[in-house]
Amino acid sequence: MAKKLLILGAGGYGQLVGEIAELCGFSFAFLDDNFPEAVGKLSDLELLEDEYDGALVAIENVAKRKEPSVKIKKPVTLIHPRTVVSPSAEIGAGCVIEANAVVSANVVIGNGSFICAGSIVNHNANVEDYCQVDCNAVVATGAKVDSGTKVESCTVWNKK
Repeated sequence: MAKKLLILGAGGYGQLVGEIAELCGFSFAFLDDNFPEAVGKLSDLELLEDEYDGALVAIENVAKRKEPSVKIKKPVTLIHPRTVVSPSAEIGAGCVIEANAVVSANVVIGNGSFICAGSIVNHNANVEDYCQVDCNAVVATGAKVDSGTKVESCTVWNKK
């Protein structure tokens, strides 16, 4: 029997997260204020969470992701099977690592961060909580991405 995941947010990013969840062996349901097929509203998290093995916020907007994330009792991190994650990397709770991303040696990814398709977080980099490294972006060796930052697609982040 598949583990059950509660995904907060059923928009475009939520749909992507649902597909990754299935690839990782989960069945899932959505909480969303505007999605008719959702099992409840975002405010129903506390009522419904215990019926699931874990939960994950799939809200792409980094400014809106933290508040619901900190309410989750059993946060789940999803790592797409076609991703490269170094064994020395530390990945926080409630993260999503998408297809064809690379998370290199001694990288730290904070809670609630999204590492999007084709992006690279190079060795010894630090991506703090609730960040997004968008598609095909590169976080350079030893760089630091401050909490709540979005690294735009196809850019190189060099800030230390």
